[in-house]
Amino acid sequence: MKTTKEASAHHRAALLEAASGLFRERGFEGVSIADIAAAAGLTHGAFYTHFASKEALCAEVVEQAIGEMAARVKRVKRRERVEFYLSAGHAKDRAGGCALAALSGDVARGRRKVRVAFSGALECLIDALAQEESAGATPARDRAIVAMATRLGALALARATADPKLRDEILTAARHALIGPGSG
Repeated sequence: MKTTKEASAHHRAALLEAASGLFRERGFEGVSIADIAAAAGLTHGAFYTHFASKEALCAEVVEQAIGEMAARVKRVKRRERVEFYLSAGHAKDRAGGCALAALSGDVARGRRKVRVAFSGALECLIDALAQEESAGATPARDRAIVAMATRLGALALARATADPKLRDEILTAARHALIGPGSG
């Protein structure tokens, strides 16, 4: 039975969405193609209709997730983004949270195609963050990189600790460093 273009696009989007959440939760190596297809409500064979390999899917998931973050920079005010990003709720939601924080370690150990996709998308995100920086002695791009590294590092540490008090202390300290002590 032939699949319509609309159904095919829907299946592809479902595979990307399922893979994105599963990869963030379990990492690239912790997820099989069968896991992704099942989570998308499709068969294992349907995967290969849309992607040449798991590596190709990993690269596209990374590009898409970071691209969504760059688009969010343009839509949501900095304070609101930082407060959300450095919240206990976001720290607890690995599958629905930041792909950079969840997948950076996997990308660093991954194949070149995935690292290249990550690098290109990261460049776009850094550019978007730098555009919102005001004038200062330190170049805007440098400030954007430091702010992003602060957010990512704080989220990674907060997720790694078993102590909710320490988690909240880490998140609060990073929020204060980025947007001031008047923040949550």
